Amino acid sequence: MTANDNRPPGGRQPGGRGNVAALVAVVLIGFALFWAVSAIRQHNAVQDCIDSGRHDCTAEP
Repeated sequence: MTANDNRPPGGRQPGGRGNVAALVAVVLIGFALFWAVSAIRQHNAVQDCIDSGRHDCTAEP
C-alpha cells in the first residue's frame, strides 16, 4: 500500500482548496497590517507636526 492509494478519485490531494483559502487569508491579513501601520505612521507624523506648534499639518486634497 502506497501513499497514492489514499487519494480520492480524480487524483486530487485533499485540502487543496483549504490551502488556497489559507494563503488568501494570510495575504489579506498582510495587506490589512500594512494599511494599519501606514495609517498609524501618518497619524504620528501629523501629531508631531501639531506638537511642534505648526497649524498647516494636514494636507488638503
